[in-house]
Amino acid sequence: MDTPVFTSALVIFKPSGSCIEVAKKLTDHLRRRGVEVESVWVDDLYRIEGREFPLIALVGGDGTFLRFSRLAGKTLGLVLPVPCGRRTAFYEDIKPEELGSFIDRFFVGDFSIEYLPRARVVVENREYNVLNEVAAVNVDQGRVGSFKLTIKTPSVSTEFEVESDGVIAGPSPGSSAYNLSARGPLIDFSHLGLFVNFLNPLQLNLTPIVLPFTSRVVIEPEVVSSVYVDGEKVSSVYNTPVEVTGSWEWLRVVRFRAPRGWILDVLAKRALSQ
Repeated sequence: MDTPVFTSALVIFKPSGSCIEVAKKLTDHLRRRGVEVESVWVDDLYRIEGREFPLIALVGGDGTFLRFSRLAGKTLGLVLPVPCGRRTAFYEDIKPEELGSFIDRFFVGDFSIEYLPRARVVVENREYNVLNEVAAVNVDQGRVGSFKLTIKTPSVSTEFEVESDGVIAGPSPGSSAYNLSARGPLIDFSHLGLFVNFLNPLQLNLTPIVLPFTSRVVIEPEVVSSVYVDGEKVSSVYNTPVEVTGSWEWLRVVRFRAPRGWILDVLAKRALSQ
């Protein structure tokens, strides 16, 4: 047997019956290639904290992908997404019966690598990796909240007050998530930028903002607000800054179909159907 390019791999899977079966098949394919495989539930990522793997396979949906991104820290191995979930915007269409052929393609180098930029969020001295968005949302949804924003770019420095239900910010990959639902712009993954958007703003002339990746955004809620990082609540704050900057710890994702029909994929999955 030829010496494998990747001698070890980590398989992270969603703890559901169908995803466990896919993870088992994937593990078998990798071990036949001479790869030493370790597997872990996505909720137990703390077990591999501080360890590095050259190949990380994600079996699940977008929730699995986002949780891995949030908790992975500086783990920069190649990410191989295998879909098994309801929402799969970060995944390609790989059917379980096709898994073996895709693994064969991977080991002969028949793939491309997509780089997904992330943002760095600091709140209450805790740091998070953000792939979709950070959201500061007024706890009292029956009343409009007030948020102070400070934005610094290489050429602009400004402060202003916003009256809204909340403020969201994130890197370009997150533009297809909460931002799109809030009528924000759809930004290509390859564009290095940050977005800022507003949830039900009282100021009708307020529009979403697209900023350079090197910008610094500080959201300071002037009402008690919940802070969510990629859909998971991490804190409740009041007059506490939430700092957002571009991060250079990107994810490197294996793609077999390049270029992807990403925009059409996103819009088709958001269409209302009978």
